[in-house]
Amino acid sequence: MSTAGLINRYVWFVTTIYNRGPISLADLQHRFESHFGRGEELSERQFHRYTDAVEELFDIEIKYSRTQRGYIVADREGIDNMGMRKWLIQTFSVNNILHESQDLKNRILLENVPSGQQHLTTIVDAMREGVALSMTYHSFHREEPSTFEVEPYCVKLFEQRWYMLGMSDKLRIYALDRIKALEPTERKFKLPKTFDAAKFFEDYYGIIISDEDYEVCPVALQVDAQQSNYLRTLPLHHTQVEVERNDKYSIFEYHLCPTFDFRQKILSMGGAIEVLAPEELVYQMKDEGYGIVVANMFPEMAYYEFKVYKK
Repeated sequence: MSTAGLINRYVWFVTTIYNRGPISLADLQHRFESHFGRGEELSERQFHRYTDAVEELFDIEIKYSRTQRGYIVADREGIDNMGMRKWLIQTFSVNNILHESQDLKNRILLENVPSGQQHLTTIVDAMREGVALSMTYHSFHREEPSTFEVEPYCVKLFEQRWYMLGMSDKLRIYALDRIKALEPTERKFKLPKTFDAAKFFEDYYGIIISDEDYEVCPVALQVDAQQSNYLRTLPLHHTQVEVERNDKYSIFEYHLCPTFDFRQKILSMGGAIEVLAPEELVYQMKDEGYGIVVANMFPEMAYYEFKVYKK
């Protein structure tokens, strides 16, 4: 069997246990034959080979739970909290579905991710080896590209674009699709022991990591009933808390830095969303095209009191 075929089977194997566990070996064998066709068999020996391969490829352990009487993914909670491993499972699972659905390729529509992925291997290798990169970068804010050294701290996927957080003169964000050339240097660097990528971004909406007008602060949004359904299923930020709900609207509170990309996200929702606080954000949203100042529309909310985050 080809390598691609084996990987597809490993992906099916781990996602089936991840989604349906605890699962018995007999049930897994039955699902294996149903999925891959009559005559295909998952022997006990193959099962153990697959568990070893999954642990080596994805760093995911499959084990038998006596209390649950079936096979499960070990440390399920840890995987759910570790974005990379969960993302790998989901990505390979989707790829597997697409690979097996060639007859439906004209009916499965995907979003395009701009070029830039070709630099991921170079960046990840440099992160692993602790070497600086020589990068030629063409910012949207400059007429000509420039070449300089950067120390890669981490990479992040956000709204269909890959970004790198790197240290040059200071920590900056670089979009991979703006990189014109990239190669490793011989200069070593040490990632600060205190650096935590998830913690670094936890106070921000996306990839903009500073704002001269704001620090981290409580933010309150009033969202109409229809749009509120979308925010419940896909929160804007991990601090999102719904503090009020009725037939007409909901109020969501956040604790973050309302950077430019956060403000643009709010603007993209049009009249379905209104800023209640902080007051300076209300007025800035008007300046950036938000429309009527909410405090003037709802005088009773001009001095909004946060239910979760106090000023």
